[in-house]
Amino acid sequence: MDTWIIKKSDIAKVLNMQLCIDAVETSFRLYGQKKVLMPVKGYLYFESYNGDMRSMSAYIPDFSIAGTKASTVHPDNPARQMPTLTATILLIDPANGIPLAIMDGTYITSMRTGAAGGVAVKYLANEHIETAGFIGAGAQARSLLDAMFVVRPRIRKIKVYDIRENRARTFEEYCRKNYGAEVELEANISDAVRNCQIVNTSTASRQPLFDPAVVSPGTHINAIGADAEGKQELSSSILKKSVLVIDDWAEASHTGEINVPVHMGELTRNDIQAELGEIVTGQKEGRQSESDITVFDSAGLAFQDIVTAWRVYNMLIDNDDFKAQLLKINLAE
Repeated sequence: MDTWIIKKSDIAKVLNMQLCIDAVETSFRLYGQKKVLMPVKGYLYFESYNGDMRSMSAYIPDFSIAGTKASTVHPDNPARQMPTLTATILLIDPANGIPLAIMDGTYITSMRTGAAGGVAVKYLANEHIETAGFIGAGAQARSLLDAMFVVRPRIRKIKVYDIRENRARTFEEYCRKNYGAEVELEANISDAVRNCQIVNTSTASRQPLFDPAVVSPGTHINAIGADAEGKQELSSSILKKSVLVIDDWAEASHTGEINVPVHMGELTRNDIQAELGEIVTGQKEGRQSESDITVFDSAGLAFQDIVTAWRVYNMLIDNDDFKAQLLKINLAE
């Protein structure tokens, strides 16, 4: 009944963005094939502390693995020199209910969210991409950047805007160091969107960030920031005129980018082109032409975490050197 304790430093030994994109794409394929069991995400609000905790569970019969992620979001934490999001993943053997591993989930969450954006770009964006824009330049933006260069490695220019200039400059340094791309720090959001073929938004905004008029024909937008009721980064008008793809209707309509326009009656399920898993499995089409504006609403789903964590777990346990460095405990003692 031993349980492995797997820290961020252990995970980072084996998980890179290419592997994470492969894991997340696999998870979307399984979900599109209806081979995933996943209840709706649960929220527990800490109103006195401007924070919340989310409970996310999934069972993947094909891999004989199940798990739960508990994540917390506290927007005021950066002022305390603490991360906005923290997470822990518990992997369970569904055959007997024994906990296989307790894992850092913060790093996996950041990686798999960027990877989901990468999978969306792979299937929805035009092939020839020169310029990508980023609204928000925190840790999530960096993982999105990594994913963009995996699936579209010929990107030449990065445009970035963040309300905190120091974060934008840190992002600029990361981009130049790792990819050698030209980077433009923009003074306003519209300039970070204009003339981009990909736009990534990863903010906590509760109102549309930019005028749809600044979005060029053919642009793909990854809307990542909305992860709770009331959050919104894009206007209803751009969602209505785009090829709109979501990760899951139940989650996206409740807490994803589409949650506000759905609740206001400005958007319905008929406005959704497909779930990403349906496109990955070939059941539905995404982009119809090079001039289409495509949008991916990434609410974030438990199966992405569990499949990624399961792959990490096996890579560590199957390697004797890595396994020897892990902590093992018996929770029943």
